[in-house]
Amino acid sequence: MAKHAGSVFCVDVTGLEPDSGQPAYARICERIRAAIVSGALAPNARLPSGRTLAQDLGVARNTVDWALDQLVADGYIVRRRGAGSFVAARLPERDAPPLTPARAAGPVAETEPPRLSRRAQALRAYPGHYTAASAVPFTPSLPPIAAFPRAVWNRLLQREAGKPGDEYWQYGASNGLPALRSAIAAHASAMRAVRCSPEQVVVVTSTQQAVELAAKVLADPGDAAWCETPGYQPVQHCLRAAGMEVVAVPVDDSGLNVEAALALNASARLAYVTPAHQYPLGVEMSLQRRKALLAWAHSHDGYVLEDDYDGDYRYLGRPIASLQGMDEHGRVIYIGSFNKILFPGLRIAYAIVPEALIAGFVDAKHAADGHTALLMQGALAAFIHEGHLGRHLRKTRALYDERRIAFVEQAAALADLLDFGPAIAGMHVAGLFKRELGRGLDDRAIAETCARAGIVVHPLSKYGASERSGLVFGFAGATRADTRAGLAIVRRAIEAALAHDAAN
Repeated sequence: MAKHAGSVFCVDVTGLEPDSGQPAYARICERIRAAIVSGALAPNARLPSGRTLAQDLGVARNTVDWALDQLVADGYIVRRRGAGSFVAARLPERDAPPLTPARAAGPVAETEPPRLSRRAQALRAYPGHYTAASAVPFTPSLPPIAAFPRAVWNRLLQREAGKPGDEYWQYGASNGLPALRSAIAAHASAMRAVRCSPEQVVVVTSTQQAVELAAKVLADPGDAAWCETPGYQPVQHCLRAAGMEVVAVPVDDSGLNVEAALALNASARLAYVTPAHQYPLGVEMSLQRRKALLAWAHSHDGYVLEDDYDGDYRYLGRPIASLQGMDEHGRVIYIGSFNKILFPGLRIAYAIVPEALIAGFVDAKHAADGHTALLMQGALAAFIHEGHLGRHLRKTRALYDERRIAFVEQAAALADLLDFGPAIAGMHVAGLFKRELGRGLDDRAIAETCARAGIVVHPLSKYGASERSGLVFGFAGATRADTRAGLAIVRRAIEAALAHDAAN
């Protein structure tokens, strides 16, 4: 088999003939496994991308993906977020049976893997994680876990678990514990000028679940949803999996371009936005755009999903009022999360919905998973009511601001390569490659180079950017020393990519 130029894959996977009774993905899986066990592929060796393997082997991309998924599930390969697939450092038992799938009796036709639903195919565009996200500089959206008051949290967990009664040990209300809904309503009202009662709060596990519930309650398959581009991809794939058409709406310095959205599809049912701190560019939606968005929702029977994912962290300028607080017609679903401001493993977020939609959201939550974990809800309610959340936010706001300043100061050394966006809120900042560097600079390859050196940055193209590529940096988890060392790695990666492009 002829190899594409530049291929680094040296394992022959063509030896198992098609008439062996195995589908293509199983033959690929078996040969890679054999190469790993024999030592032909060494521990920690990096595999080519799925796209490259598919091209080299002359098979469909899904065929390779299924083979790699099986190897991951059986412990022979690990996936590192932003870096790719690697041979596991420690392998399963050497006498493990071959990775040949069980087959029904009788002849098996040479076919592709089982047909996936359109929803599953949509989700494959943003595959799930098989390993934990790396908490290293500059991973976006990961708070520094060391800053969280674990001793306080553990004490509250033990106290709540030891309470008499059965509140945490039986099925709970789908909308959440009353104590937590009350605490969330008070927090959102005080911090973000959200107008709500505890009855309007629905406790969920994540922003994605809140959006999924909104899609189920407010839209039918085939309906359209406006989404910021570049924007938060997990939500977009969540909407696609719900059967909605995602309308990619451009973002500029004033946020989502409502005029462009109207030209693309004025009859959209939903609009997903991050108005206080656009993800990932960091811009703030202007007042004019906010008013235009609310006017569209009111006049076109649409709804706005306002994701205020890091609204508690603003370092410069006036506090930004929520869209929900401006809404006079019950057209905004406000979404907040504790997974980013406390710790990602918590899995507690919330939606604040208009009164007319409460029943629909609670029914959808009940159908989705019944309710969010009750003991964790109880501990979080106590954490908020007893003032620990306020203290944690004050502490981390000061810590992140210090790290933000250090990042901005030291990132000035990359001003010849990157144009950095706003850095006045949140926990990340985006840097776009200078226009004079050309549009062909591969931000994904640069991110992979950084990952191999121990630094995690996200390529802007991952978020749907097409006009200009760039990198997204999370600064909250990086000390000043980490920032200095990490930015040096980024510079070397960009310069290497420029040299490679020049040579070709």
